[in-house]
Amino acid sequence: MSEGLAPPKILLVEDDSVFRMLVKRLVGEDYSITEASSLDAGRQELAQQRFDCLLLDFRLPDGNGLQMLPDAILLDLPVVMMTAMGHEQLAVDAIKQGCQDYLIKDDLTRASLTRSLANAMRHVQADRQAMRSRIALQKIVAAAAGKCREATTSLRNICCDQTDGAPKREPMLDQLDHLMDGLVAYSRLTSVSWTPESISLGELAKEVADELQMLLPDLPIDLSSNSSLTLKSDRDAVKAICREVLVIAAVDNVNGISMFTTTDVNAATIDVKFAANGDAVRSIQSQLDARMQPSDQSSGNMGLEVVRLLVEQLGGRISMEEASENAQIQIRLPNSSTLSGTIAS
Repeated sequence: MSEGLAPPKILLVEDDSVFRMLVKRLVGEDYSITEASSLDAGRQELAQQRFDCLLLDFRLPDGNGLQMLPDAILLDLPVVMMTAMGHEQLAVDAIKQGCQDYLIKDDLTRASLTRSLANAMRHVQADRQAMRSRIALQKIVAAAAGKCREATTSLRNICCDQTDGAPKREPMLDQLDHLMDGLVAYSRLTSVSWTPESISLGELAKEVADELQMLLPDLPIDLSSNSSLTLKSDRDAVKAICREVLVIAAVDNVNGISMFTTTDVNAATIDVKFAANGDAVRSIQSQLDARMQPSDQSSGNMGLEVVRLLVEQLGGRISMEEASENAQIQIRLPNSSTLSGTIAS
């Protein structure tokens, strides 16, 4: 290092104190190391001072390293991910999500460590701007959803029944809340840090059906499931999909609706059957056959459009069939832990 120049500042996020000591010994005085033993501690350090590079372990006590990538990307901070032997493909996936380089911890040497840090600081990915935009959009959508829920809560209080003070059911407010839930789920799916989680599809479908039953106590809902296996997907997104499809099927339908869910090692299927309602069924089919254009948004079912976005982002498909007096909406979602290049522990 040239005399008079301060060494580059590295934030090392690693819960193993022995390994942190090893890293500091390897870099010597060439780099200034600030230590953090968890995601939370690392974020606190990022909020307090500027760094030249982030050296990040994947497995941490309060989450995984990918969850810190959005923080680094928004700061345009280069990241070197550290993984254990045998997880080389996982490290490659991390690069796709915003890291500049990766290191295999078992093979760490002074040469490999200093070379990786130097390269990371020289070669920040060219697509960082697009990543920053997606993360910023996610934060904006989440903030807007929070404001929307505050507004709908206030409106429900204003619309309270004057006799007993109980909130009236306001379908438009319900639709607005549900629409925002779906948009928040979609914005999270497009983020660089999203990873699939294990879901019990049968239990989730029952939760959604119970919620709808409270709003429409006179509507028969027949729920059945063959979902003994878990689905690797996004809980909030799948919940929004199930809820919106049930709501669509429940419109002007006094004869009841049925939902059947099944999960195998490859995919999950959600089937919703309901009495066909002429124009409404044709409208749904038309919207599924071709994407809505901007000029159509005032007349289309925005809830259905959000469902389509969620299903497609999850790598699935949605279709509708009509037979005699019944219609069926079918959604098929892949059961996979590789939807977003997930890094496993």
